[in-house]
Amino acid sequence: MKRINLIAALMLAVSFGPAAAAGDRVVGESLDSGLGELAPTYTAAEYNTPGWVRGESMDSGLGNLPATYTAAEYMYAGWVRGESLDSGLGELAPTYTAAEFMPVIVAARSVEKR
Repeated sequence: MKRINLIAALMLAVSFGPAAAAGDRVVGESLDSGLGELAPTYTAAEYNTPGWVRGESMDSGLGNLPATYTAAEYMYAGWVRGESLDSGLGELAPTYTAAEFMPVIVAARSVEKR
């Protein structure tokens, strides 16, 4: 039994390195945060605009559009604000039911045993 424990310990050390066997590291742990030598208290506040809110997204992806821009020029006549313009169904007719993908169900007759 002692021999099996020794072999298991050696395999652990070989598999994960000496640090894992010693308990210094966690398997899958990232060794580089990408932040270099920054202090844990660093907030990058010098890059934020006046009135910024912690966690606020600084880029909406809309470029320099004003907050009042609605893209109305791309909407069809009678559009409703917030309406989804793509149902994900492409050019299917409103009467389409996808019946060809449904299983055929045959009702079984119950037979009474005597």
